[in-house]
Parts: sequence; structure tokens; C-alpha cells
Amino acid sequence: MRHDVGMPVERLTPERRRELTRSALVEAAADVFARRGFEGASLEEIAETAGFTRGAIYSNFGSKEDLLLSVVERYNTTLFSAYSDSLDQETGATTEERTVSAATLWRDLIRRDPNLAALNLEFRLRALRDPAFRSRLLELQNEHVGRIADLIEREAKKYGLVLKVRPLDLAEILNAATVGLGELAGMDPEHAARYDELVQMFFRLIESSIAESP
Repeated sequence: MRHDVGMPVERLTPERRRELTRSALVEAAADVFARRGFEGASLEEIAETAGFTRGAIYSNFGSKEDLLLSVVERYNTTLFSAYSDSLDQETGATTEERTVSAATLWRDLIRRDPNLAALNLEFRLRALRDPAFRSRLLELQNEHVGRIADLIEREAKKYGLVLKVRPLDLAEILNAATVGLGELAGMDPEHAARYDELVQMFFRLIESSIAESP
């Protein structure tokens, strides 16, 4: 029997299979939570959307809250990695080029995701209604903002800039502003281009006001 020679096929170890299952469940959960809300979403629908049984959820996540928090973590990781990778490719870029690039990336990652505005609101509503969930969500958000602060400090050193505000303060401002503008753009899609302009304006203001050359 003849076998075609091509790229090697990835061997699905138990660990890799579990990773793929969790990823599929988190992706399905993001879609269902965005459409149904936390209360309206059922584990059965999430499992079916991902192509699994409800048992797959319980074997990978302790509860529906755990699944929602995994959605938060997935988005945080995706957004941070994208910005970090973009900055790594922009060594030598001018201030204006960095501003335009950051605003464009925001548009591509946030405004084009139809689920993100609804999910951000769902995360916060759940946190307001459930103190235990709020504590866990804030822990994830603090970790996310901390990574942003480290990235800001790294970039300031790379370009020889002296920051006028603490990196952590700046990270919190950037996170709050871009998330808020993303939610507004999601609720007002007919004027989404206006929010793209506002984000670019915001990045210009930040760039010009928080740092100076030594």
C-alpha cells in the first residue's frame, strides 16, 4: 500500500487532546454567552456547539462560572499577545506610525469581533451580581493590566522615554478607555468608524502627554 509523504501529522497525546477540547469549549462558550447571556446559556448548548457532551465540560471546568472566566482569560491572552507581537515588529517606527498601528490593531481585534462587546458587559454584570465571581474576575483583570504595565515599561526603555505617570496607572487608563470605546462601538455599529478615529486620537493624546525624552 502506498503512503503519500507530506507534512508530519501531529500526534494527539492525552494532554494535547485535552487542550484542544478545552479550546473548543471556550470558543463555543464565548459564542453562546454572547448570544444568550450568562443566565440564559446552558451547558448543553455550549457542549453541543463545541461538538461534545455536557460531560466534557464537567471534566474540564468545575462550573459555568469557571467556563466564563476561561473566556475572559482567553480574550485577555489573545489581545495582549497581539499587541506585544505588533510592538516587537515596530522597532524604529515613528511616534505617528506606532499610534496608527495601535489604533488599527484595536479595530481589527476588538471592533471586528461581534461577541466582544456583549461579553465584556456580561462579565461585568455577573461580577456586580456575584461577589465571589467578582473577586476572581478582578484577579484576572489585575494580572492582565499588570502585563500591560510591564509592556509599557519595556517599550519606554526601548525608546529611551521617561514616563510622567506610573506604568500601572497608564495601563489601567489604556485598558479602561479601549474597553469602553469598544463597547460603545459594538452598540453603535453604524458609527463604528467614528470610534476608530476616537481611539486613534486617544493614543495620540497618550503618546504626547505621558512621556518625554530624557
